[in-house]
Amino acid sequence: MFAIRRVSKKAPRFARGVSQVLQDSTPWNQAPAVVTTLSNGVRVATKESFGEVASVGVYLNAGVRDESGDAKGAAKVLEKLATTGTSKRPRAKLESEVEGMGATLDVSVGREQTAYSMSVFKSDLKQGVDILSDIVLSPPTANWAKEKQTILRSLDESSYSHREVIEDRLHACAWRDCSLGGSTVAFDGLESLTEAQLKAYATANYTAENMVIAATGQVKHEEVVALAQSAFGGVKAGLPRAISEKPYFCGAELIYRNDEMGPLAYMAVAFESVPWRSGDAVAFMVMQHIIGSYKRNTGIVPGQISGNRTINAVANKMGVGCAEEFQSFNRFYRDTGMFGFYIVADEVAVEHAIGELMFGCNLMSFSITDEEVERAKRELKASLFSAPTSAEAACKDLGTQVLAYNRGLPASEMILRIDAIDSEEIKRVAWKYLNDAEVSTTALGPLHGMPQYYALRQQTVMHRY
Repeated sequence: MFAIRRVSKKAPRFARGVSQVLQDSTPWNQAPAVVTTLSNGVRVATKESFGEVASVGVYLNAGVRDESGDAKGAAKVLEKLATTGTSKRPRAKLESEVEGMGATLDVSVGREQTAYSMSVFKSDLKQGVDILSDIVLSPPTANWAKEKQTILRSLDESSYSHREVIEDRLHACAWRDCSLGGSTVAFDGLESLTEAQLKAYATANYTAENMVIAATGQVKHEEVVALAQSAFGGVKAGLPRAISEKPYFCGAELIYRNDEMGPLAYMAVAFESVPWRSGDAVAFMVMQHIIGSYKRNTGIVPGQISGNRTINAVANKMGVGCAEEFQSFNRFYRDTGMFGFYIVADEVAVEHAIGELMFGCNLMSFSITDEEVERAKRELKASLFSAPTSAEAACKDLGTQVLAYNRGLPASEMILRIDAIDSEEIKRVAWKYLNDAEVSTTALGPLHGMPQYYALRQQTVMHRY
């Protein structure tokens, strides 16, 4: 008699917090993200790939949220000033140098992060790092007086989509007592900003512990570390961040009714969700795809026959559909987050559109099938891994991940975490955060059909008879 011994490969122990490494990147034939911390606290992250173009960036854990009360708009002004030239490189020399390399230079500011990035040929990596260090470590605040009117005119002439405006106002409504609700599209009072205030913002936030140097493409980690040590090794650490409470999410409405702006109304509703490192963050990513997105008369599968319950209900409401389009969204921040949906609907269908989306969110707490979850997981994977694969996009992802998690997140690990989500986990997370929870809403346009706030709040619970 022979005893048959079954040997099974032990799967890595699953931990819900996303700060723990669960899976190596080599099974996907991908180079791992390598992170080194310099002696002063600056983090250097690289991810090697093939190609002639490399991308390098300086990513800062600072944005609109970090502006002081008397310096609103400082982050946006520094973004605009970045390309006006420094004392070492006046504007003409900076433009000539970047153009001569055939490179691109991009600066962007968000609510919590700021990015300075360049795409260069791999042979020009050293020069790219030198340019970035000059712009970041010597921000041209002295140009503010000369460039003020040009920058103010540029901001006044900037155009934003309805979605960008609505989402900006939604943050202002939800976090009205915190700088996280500061505007990223409207900048009032910039005329009163001084050079000293701009310097104070840069000094307080452009510090070693807030800084990540990321590089992707055909780069060597040791070479990038050496370049970073030479250019950023002298950056000083900042003062410890003041201990602050989590921003209070305010259940409220901010309504801009205008019956003369056309037949379409633009609305958004949001719940408070979780921060980057929460163990429930991946579940929220899946929930975003359970609700999904829809646009009338677009896509391969018509909404009227979609397997997504929310899309199907919206597309078939009243026989003609109750929304022109809708999109669910998910925003993670350091200590909080936002989950919700944006809708564009005809003025006569506003109440129906809001009702269907609220019902879809509420339903996740009570009645969600494995089929729906598996479909959402497939769509999430497709959205993550069919995104742009350029060196610039990879560098942005790497910089964001190191700021958020203090490490790169391999695709293989992300797949593992997504696969661990099932319908019971979705019910648990939805019940905890969405059921009978405060909502914040903002809307613009002909809103005579917009539900009263108390009615909207009632829709977060399920009434059974």
